[in-house]
Amino acid sequence: MIDRATSAYRPKLIEVALPLDAINKASAREKSIRHGHPSTLHLWWARRPLAACRAVIWASLVDDPSAHPDRFPSEESQAAERERLFNILERLVVWENSNNPDVLSEAQAEIKLYVEGEPPAVLDPFAGGGAIPLEAQRLGLRALAGDLNPVAVLINRAVLDIPQRFANRPPAHPTARKDLVTWAGAQGLAADVGAYGAWMRVEAKRRIGHLYPDVIGVEGERLTPIAWIWARTVKSPDPAWGGHVPLVRSWTLRKAKKNRPEVWVEPIVDTATQTINYRVITNSAGGGGGKTVALSPRQ
Repeated sequence: MIDRATSAYRPKLIEVALPLDAINKASAREKSIRHGHPSTLHLWWARRPLAACRAVIWASLVDDPSAHPDRFPSEESQAAERERLFNILERLVVWENSNNPDVLSEAQAEIKLYVEGEPPAVLDPFAGGGAIPLEAQRLGLRALAGDLNPVAVLINRAVLDIPQRFANRPPAHPTARKDLVTWAGAQGLAADVGAYGAWMRVEAKRRIGHLYPDVIGVEGERLTPIAWIWARTVKSPDPAWGGHVPLVRSWTLRKAKKNRPEVWVEPIVDTATQTINYRVITNSAGGGGGKTVALSPRQ
């Protein structure tokens, strides 16, 4: 950035030094986050780590101490100030501090020290999963996002637009409104999503639950499937078989690896009733024989 008063270029922190170990550690940890991370909303290829985006945006707006020799005349004073900025950045990238108001306020205050007037807007014309504009919003900046892929647009709508539009507003669902005491930020919207999502789950089970039956375990217990394998079916060309048959490329669910036996689906054909049932088989530890772990009803 150019200082209008002196017409001198002021280097930013990102151009001089960064606490890369802390940023890399926080970015790698995001892969194990399963609650509250945008990746749980919809998988998106080449998703940028939120911690890295947050660090890059912040360090691109905050001046390096060497840009202000009047305040930090010696290398020692610049190193001390740089260490202070590193401390803010190291706390800023921690996942648990993503919505910490104290940490975010401290980071935003540093940005305001080094920008003239209003902070600049951040434009990401290829926003994809929305990591960059999301972190710009978190740092108090105006974020503009775009993408040609309609899935990306939908993700950005859910992550960037809707939460901002309904921020600090009470929930619409009567039960959620009754149970919620405060609705700061996205609390009201989150309560509505939870309440209406629960209603949709109950209603969906009532209407189409019979299409997703439980499976019967080896001891006759009823088990609820957590995943389904879908396959196209075609009418059998065999005149002796009047039903449909599945088109499946492979019945393998998991290949055998060290300390992990192979698992596959085995069709059970009943020519008398012309039905097909399926059971999941897992290899024994020694590799010989097998064990039935579940038997599904007729599909």
